[in-house]
Amino acid sequence: MEFTQSYPFPSSATPRGDGLDFSLPTEAARPGVRLEALVLHSRSYGRLMGALHRVVSQQALFQQCDHSDYQTWVQGQYLEELAPYLAALQGRLPKLQTELNDLKAQLQPLDARANELLAQVQRLSNGDAKSYREAQRKFWNFLYTHDRQLWIVLDPVVSVHPDAVLFEVFSLDESSYAQVRIPTENLDALGEVVYGTTNVDFSRALADELARVRDYRAAFLSVGSAGVSIQTTAGGRVEKKIDLPPSWVRGFLQVGSASSLATTSLRLGATTVGEILRVLNARRETTGPRSLRFHLIPNQYPRIEIEPWGEFVTEPRFVYEGDHESTIRIWGRRRLSILDEILPHAREVEVRLLGDGLPSFWALELEGHRFELGLSGWTQNDWSASARFDLLASGGTVSDAHLETAARELEAHLSLSPAGLAEITTWTRGEATAALQKLCRQGRALFDSKIDAFRWRQLLPFPVPESEEDRKSASARRWVQSKRVKIEAVSSAEVEGNEFLARYAAPDVAFYRAEVASEGGQFRPLWARDLDGRVRFWQCTCGEFRRDKGRSGPCAHLLAGLEQLEKERAQ
Repeated sequence: MEFTQSYPFPSSATPRGDGLDFSLPTEAARPGVRLEALVLHSRSYGRLMGALHRVVSQQALFQQCDHSDYQTWVQGQYLEELAPYLAALQGRLPKLQTELNDLKAQLQPLDARANELLAQVQRLSNGDAKSYREAQRKFWNFLYTHDRQLWIVLDPVVSVHPDAVLFEVFSLDESSYAQVRIPTENLDALGEVVYGTTNVDFSRALADELARVRDYRAAFLSVGSAGVSIQTTAGGRVEKKIDLPPSWVRGFLQVGSASSLATTSLRLGATTVGEILRVLNARRETTGPRSLRFHLIPNQYPRIEIEPWGEFVTEPRFVYEGDHESTIRIWGRRRLSILDEILPHAREVEVRLLGDGLPSFWALELEGHRFELGLSGWTQNDWSASARFDLLASGGTVSDAHLETAARELEAHLSLSPAGLAEITTWTRGEATAALQKLCRQGRALFDSKIDAFRWRQLLPFPVPESEEDRKSASARRWVQSKRVKIEAVSSAEVEGNEFLARYAAPDVAFYRAEVASEGGQFRPLWARDLDGRVRFWQCTCGEFRRDKGRSGPCAHLLAGLEQLEKERAQ
C-alpha cells in the first residue's frame, strides 16, 4: 500500500553551537506535538537511535537473488522473435487508451472531493478540537469507502509523555519491534512541551548524522512543526511516499498484548549476549534445530545452549531468581544481531521469555536511555501473522459511551492503570481493563510493561475499524450460544497440589477450567486470570495446543471458556 504523507520539511541534523540539532518534523495532517530539548548523555542516545534505524531496515527473511538483468535480456530475445504478436498488441492500443481516458474522467470528481476534505482538515487543524475531529471523521470515512487499502497511514511513531519520549518501529519483515525510551531526566526542555503522539520523518541522512553524536557534541531533539525547528536549509513541504502494510496496526496491538502476559524474567550480562552473537556469527548451521535453549534453575546461573551445535554459554554474574526450574527455547535468534553495536556499552540485558516458540523481549539501558527489542516467535511468524495475543486480554463488552469516556480520560492523563481508570469513573476494574484494551485494538492506546499501565498512543488520526471475527472466535461464540460450554473455578488446594500450576499462583490470580463440547469432541481448557481479566497462563487438551503449545495463540476452546466466563459475570 502506497500512501503519501506530508511533512513541512525533511528530517535534518544541523550544527547548533557546540552540538547538533536533530529536527524531526511531524506529519502535517495531525494535531501538533511539540518538544525541543537538550538530550543529556547524547552519545548513548545516538547509539540507541542508530539501533532503532537498523531495526527499521532489517529484513531477516531469505531474499531471492536479483535476476532482473537476465530476465530483461531474455525478454528482449522474445520481442525480436514475436514481431507479429507485437503488431497485434499495438492494434489494441487505441481501445485501451480510450478506456484509460474514461477512467481518468471518473477519477476527477473523486480526487476533487478528497482534496476538498483534506483541505478542510488542514484548515481546522488549528481550530477547535471538536470541529477538527469531525472533519477528520468525514475525510477518513470517505477514504475508507472509496479505497479501503489507503486508510492505514504509518511511519515511525514518536510519543511525547511527561515521563518519557518513546520512539517505536517495526522491521521490514515485521518480525522485530523496537522501542527507544528517553526519560525526561535525560531531557532539558527548552520552552513549552505539547504532549501527544505523531508520525515522524526518520530519514537515512538523519540516521547517518546520529553516528556523529559525541558526549562533547550535545544533541538537541526537536519534534514538531516547521515553527519549532531552527534549521533553514530545507524549503517547502516534503511529500514522502511510504510503502507500509496495514498489518503494522495489528502488530502494535499484538506487541502490547504479548508484553502484558506472564513471562519468565532473567538478567544476562552484556558479555553473555555478546558471546552468543559471537558463536552465531562464527558458524552457519546446515541442519536444525536453529534455536536458543535457556536452562533455568532457581538461584543458579542461567545456561544458554546454542543449537544445533550444542555449545553452552553460562551467565557468570546474575543468578536466575525465578521460583521454578524450566527450559525454554526460542527461534529466530540471528535477529539479535541488532544489539551487536550497542552491547559493548551496556552492563546487562533484561530478558523476558513468554515460552517455547513464543515472543521474547530484550532490553538494555545506556545512561538512562532504554532500548527494547521485541522478537516474534520465529522470523517467518511476524507479529501480525497468526498469534492473537490480544484475545488473551480482558474481553468484556464495552459500550460506545464507556469507550469514549475511557479515551477522554486516557488522553487527559496520558497514562492510566486499570485501577486508576476504575477509580476515576467508578467502574469495576474489569470494565476499565476491557475499555482500555479495546482502545488498544483501535490503535489509540499502548500497554507499557515498564510502568504496568496503558498510555495514550494514537497511531492514526482516526480509530481503526476492528477486524472481522476470525474462525476461532466464531466457533467459540457458536458453542457458547448453543450452551455447550460449562465452566468452574479451580480450588486453591488443587492449585497448591499441582507443581506446574503453583508456579503461576499469586494473590491476584484465579484459575478456571471449562468443558467444551465441540464438533471434534470434548475438550477441557485450563487458564489463570488476574484481576484485570488478562490470561497469565493457559493450556488445553485439544490437538492444536498439544501440537504447538500456544505458539499460534489461544485455541477456540479457551476462547469459548473466556466468553462463557464473561457471560456468567455479566448475569
